[in-house]
Parts: sequence; C-alpha cells; structure tokens
Amino acid sequence: MKKIGTSLLLFFISLPLFSQTGYMVSGKVIDAVTRLPLQGASVFAENTTIGTATDTGGIFHLRLPDGGYSLAITYTGYQTETKRITTADAGNSNIIIEINKKEKSMNEFVVKASYEVKNGWEKYGDFFLENFIGKTANSRECSIKNKEVIKFFFYKRKNLLKVLAEEPLEIVNDALGYTVKYTLDSFTHEYITQVSLYTGYPLFKELEPVNGEQKNKWKANRLLAYNGSILHFMRSMYQKKLKEEGFEIQFLIKDNDKEKAVPLKNFYSAMNYNLDDSSNTVDIQPNQKEVAILYKLEESSALYVAANPETSSKFQLSVVTFLPNGSIDIEQNGYYYEQNDITITGYWAWEKVGDMLPYNYEEKTESFAPKEMITNNVEPIKPVIEQTTSATTDLLTTAAWKIDESRVIEGNNIYYYKRNGQENTINFDNDLYKFETGNTGIYFFNGQEYKFNWKYLDTEKTKMEIVILYPVPLMVNLENITLTASSFKYTRLQKINGLTVVAIESRTIK
Repeated sequence: MKKIGTSLLLFFISLPLFSQTGYMVSGKVIDAVTRLPLQGASVFAENTTIGTATDTGGIFHLRLPDGGYSLAITYTGYQTETKRITTADAGNSNIIIEINKKEKSMNEFVVKASYEVKNGWEKYGDFFLENFIGKTANSRECSIKNKEVIKFFFYKRKNLLKVLAEEPLEIVNDALGYTVKYTLDSFTHEYITQVSLYTGYPLFKELEPVNGEQKNKWKANRLLAYNGSILHFMRSMYQKKLKEEGFEIQFLIKDNDKEKAVPLKNFYSAMNYNLDDSSNTVDIQPNQKEVAILYKLEESSALYVAANPETSSKFQLSVVTFLPNGSIDIEQNGYYYEQNDITITGYWAWEKVGDMLPYNYEEKTESFAPKEMITNNVEPIKPVIEQTTSATTDLLTTAAWKIDESRVIEGNNIYYYKRNGQENTINFDNDLYKFETGNTGIYFFNGQEYKFNWKYLDTEKTKMEIVILYPVPLMVNLENITLTASSFKYTRLQKINGLTVVAIESRTIK
C-alpha cells in the first residue's frame, strides 16, 4: 500500500477495528521463478500490529478482525509485494503469493553512487524528518533508531531529493506508545512544485508502559490523534454517524474562477452512499470531486495555525480530491480502496507518521480517562483516611513543585503544555504548588497566591483531594499519584461549571 501526499504528505491512515470475531487467512509465500517456498518471510497487515513469519514450508496464518486489509510480504533480497484481503477470504487456505528477487544492475549502482549526498543527514536530515515524521506535538516525541540505513540522493537537473532506506526504519513513538517497523520504498520531494511523496509499509508494535502515568499518557494521546482523523471519518461514514461524531461535509466548486464552499443538507445523498449487503462494503461517489471535510469538535493545533495562518483555528479542515467520476469503497473496519485514487490536503496531510495509529486501534477501549470525563459525572468522594506522618508525606512537603508537562481535556477542547515547549496551547510557566505539613498549602499562579487544604483519600496515597480557597472554593482530585524525591506525577480531575476537566501532569521540584 502506498502513502501519497500532495502539498504536505498523504500518509496512509490507520483505521480502527471493531471488536468482532474476526477471521483466519492462510497462504504460502514462494519464489516467483523457482517456485520454492520461502521460510521466514514477513507477512503482516499494513498499519496494524498483526503480523507473522512463514514456516519451513513458506506457510503463514493470520487472524484478522472483520474488515479489509492490505497484506505486505517482505523478504530480504526480494521485492515487497502486497495483496488486498477482505472477509470474503475468511477460511481461504490457498492464497499463493509470489515474490521476485531484487535485481540491481551495475548501471543502477553507478547512477545512485553519483547522486548520493555524502553529508545527507547534515544537509537534509531535519527536512526529511519534518516531512516524513511530521511537525506536530506527537512527532516531536518520535525518533528513528537506525538512521544509518537512510541514504540521500539529489538530482540537480530535476531539482529532486530522493531518500531510500537499506533496511526497514525503526521508529519509536514515545507520544503514542508504539514502535513502527517501516519498510520505506522511497521518499521524494520536488522543489519546483514543493510536492513531497513517500511510499512504504508500516508494522506497529505496542510499547510496554513503565507505569500507570505513562499508560494514561499514551491512551490520552491516542484518543487525541484518533479524534477528527481520516480513520475516524471513514468509520463514521460507514456507520452513517458523521454529524454525531462531529464531522461536516461541504463541496468546493468554482464560481467565476473563485472557490466557493457549498454546505450539504444530506451528506449521504450528496456522496451517493451505497451499502452492498453482499460484501458489507460502502461505496461513495461524490457529486463534486472536491470535498471539504470539517471536524468541529476540536480546534486546529496551534502549530498548524502558525504554519497555515490563513486557516481557521476553530475547526480542523481537510480536503479530499476524487478522480473525475471517481469513487472509493469502505470496508466495515474503515479500510478504504483504492487509496491512490484520492488526494488529501489540509489538516489530514499535515499529520504524518508521528500521528499514525494502527488499524486495530479501538477508541472505545482506549479512552484514557476515568469515566467521569466521558459522562461529565464525578463519582462520590470516598471517606478520608486518617493522615499519618510518613516518608511519602515528607517528600511532598519538603519542596515546591513546578509543573513540567500537562495535557488537559476540557470537554471538546484539548490543551497541551511542556516547559519551554513551542507547541504550548496553555501557559503554566508560573504554576506552583507548595504543600505544607498541616494539610494546608499555597498555590502560586501568575503572581497570585491562593491557600488550599489537601488530604489523601486512600491508604496507598495514590489519591488526593485539594480544595483551593478561591472566593468560591474549587475542589480538585488527584489520582494515579506517583511520588519520588524529585518527581510528582498524577491525573488531575476537577469539575468547573458542571464540566469535568481531566489532565495528566508531571511536576519537578523548584
């Protein structure tokens, strides 16, 4: 499956899977010339965490959740092959996949050697990362562990940059909690048109969190990456839940050489929505080829608005361009094809590899926050446990705690803060807690001081209640507390005007 982008980059989106029974597919990988089986070939469903290797007879077995996928087959020294799989293949054990050896001529070797940039990383490394991994808050927490396998080539006559990798890239995404084994075919950038394209085959693996705070952070970031994404849109389209999920569709048309957006009364009629009961797929063929898609439950990232000052910050806008009279089919899990038949620009194109989720991401089970955030109802506070002086309390009260990082969800709004971070959408530079031994304390914010009372709510001291003595007292609950001599981490819950605010925060001593 190829990831093709225009203006920025179109990466092939990760689409969530429904919690269904799934199906088994089996097959055999063989050499296309000798017809001999290939042991140890990698067979995986692209953009998922689902993969396997062939046995001594070249045989593979994969269990897939219901829906459609693109299988990628890779083997050292061979060309990568792909095969589309759907629920119609359930129980099919006769899939034969032929792969061909890579043949490199001496001429090809000489040509590549003549165009290779010797100091490629120094000259083009940052540019490649920004246009492949991305410029979002999540992308800044990504790293490529094997940069040495990446080669840069510049073709002066074409004014073209090309990037190749000798082995799959090993990408670690510390924002979303995944490693991605990305078989990169190529990355190209045309400086004349400012168009970047890349093709490749990603396989995900979940990282193991070191503690509950990191687990909650990953869940929060995954939910944020999912909301409003193309994977979210495709699922919503299939289920006819666009409006409920926060999406709006408009057509873009030319009116006297000026572009005009036309709101639609009936999204599904305008897109010629057609459900095929025999294949469980939905076909859409819009009446206009330029389709604007607005996600209205979140504002655009401040980083995106800074890079695109002409865009609205009040919603996320993406544009999907279909071929003339073109259509796509959507499987029940959100996988759609043919993916090369559409071009995506705008917000979805801005979010690249650093914001990708695997197809088998399930947002309903990944909702990171306690159910208070979803229902906007706070559970009754448990009886307070009597406080005793302990080493844990001493750690808390012997220092003033400044905030280092916070991700806040307030209804449909999400705010992010990291000390000295340029991507911040909220300012906690002057936010400070000073806990005192008498279960009192002082909260410093923007030059103002507010007294507060605090108490633990459980014997393990993982939950705390804080009442900040504003003119109208404000109750704040801390959960998932982990405390060391220099770090204080927790999930913060508070209710303001009937709305539950949830934050994952970490602090260090001042």
